[in-house]
This record gives sequence, structure tokens and C-alpha cells, in this order.
Amino acid sequence: MKFNPNIRLRNVAGEHLFIRHDGGVTDMTEVVAFNEASVDLYQALKDREFELDDVLCAMADIYEVTDPEQARRDAVRWIDEMRRQGLIV
Repeated sequence: MKFNPNIRLRNVAGEHLFIRHDGGVTDMTEVVAFNEASVDLYQALKDREFELDDVLCAMADIYEVTDPEQARRDAVRWIDEMRRQGLIV
């Protein structure tokens, strides 16, 4: 999987927003706000294809992971939400 090439991360008034940008046109009707954790993972994975294990490695690099099973559940939930929002393909 990889991030949709038509999204851009922007900081607007202190909020991290993923904005769809297709063919030179920004669609402000499809704006998705995300928390710092999602932004951190996006920054770590944005320039490449990745799998669940890559998300887990990024989480381990960024955060103190003390429960691997909880980290896996969190990573799966994050991927599912990113797919649901159309942010990863």
C-alpha cells in the first residue's frame, strides 16, 4: 500500500489536515483532520510503499512500544481508517 498521491498534508490554524489535490485543483470538501500520531506515521511512510510490518517498525521508532499486540491492533486500526478515508491505496 502507499499514500494516495493526490493528498497533501497541511497545517491550518494548528490543525493537521489531509487535503485532496487532483490535477491542480484543491478540493476543500474532502479535508480530513488527523492527530499527531497519524501525522508522525505519515511523515515516516509517505515516500514509499509499505505494509503492516513497516507501520509497526515506524511506530517502534517513533514511540516507546511496550505491548507488541496492542501496537499491532493500533496499526491495523490506523491502516483501516486511512483506507476508509481514501488516504492510502
